[in-house]
Amino acid sequence: MTLKIAVPLHITGFFAPQFSANPLLTGSVGAGLVITPGLVCVCKFSNKLSKSKVIYNGVETKIEPLQKLFDRVNFNKKVSIRLSSPVPLGFGYGVSGASTLAVSLALHRFLGKSNLKAAQLAHLAEVESLTGLGDALAIFSGRDLTVRLKPGAPGIGIVKSFSQPKNLRVITADLKRIKTKKMLKSMNQKTISLGQKILEKFVKNPSLENFFQYSQLFAKEIGWTNENFFKKLMPLKKQVFISSFSKSSFRSEIFQISEQRIRNKEYCIGFTVKKGVLFAVAEQNKLKNAVSILKKISPKIHIFKFGGGIKFSDYD
Repeated sequence: MTLKIAVPLHITGFFAPQFSANPLLTGSVGAGLVITPGLVCVCKFSNKLSKSKVIYNGVETKIEPLQKLFDRVNFNKKVSIRLSSPVPLGFGYGVSGASTLAVSLALHRFLGKSNLKAAQLAHLAEVESLTGLGDALAIFSGRDLTVRLKPGAPGIGIVKSFSQPKNLRVITADLKRIKTKKMLKSMNQKTISLGQKILEKFVKNPSLENFFQYSQLFAKEIGWTNENFFKKLMPLKKQVFISSFSKSSFRSEIFQISEQRIRNKEYCIGFTVKKGVLFAVAEQNKLKNAVSILKKISPKIHIFKFGGGIKFSDYD
């Protein structure tokens, strides 16, 4: 039997971890973007397989929370897991959470168990591995711009999603690989408090523009980037001044020249950095200009749409 499951990816802009003795209640609050195309998981269950294996983008690999997932499910059958995504592991796209969620959904479907139970076990595996605190919840329950209002596994944590216009595109640039476990262990109380305070302000006016402004503040505080790096990206949102000419006639012709600030010439709505990924949102008609600017930072560019939802395909 073969199962195919497609799930979106999730890029957090800002967050605040919240730990509990009960891992189902552990998680994070914050906000992020749910995007597609995401990750496709093809699980083949067969007695003919000599061993179970996980392949990501054509390379056999180990994804730490998957082993914890198999232990929790007590699944001892042989399965071939093929994961594919347009992005690499470890940069900040929520690939670990997406992979664990997709595999858990496949295992539970094979066993005839519920999707919610699958999502909860994926969350537990992520929490125990310290590879993610809110991705499983956002990917399973959210779409577009998603705010995590209450931490915890799906069915416990609470999200609120805000739909975005269809003409928007999410552009990302791969910068460097950063381990989530190392990042979480390095967070101090000041950073955690900042994430909480930002969320409290953001929910009062949860626009995409505010998401990026607050995310930039958080990114600089946590050390994902700095002011000098953001200055390199100012061409994405530069302000343009032009001279406007008005003609009036008195005893002689007088040309009055006034400097007028016109609408900002912006190639994107906003941009920020999460771990090792730079990401921005632009209207489709400004996509070419935005991409050309981002390519000066990194040649590894990806383009996504806002989205959400889980898609299943069963075939033998």
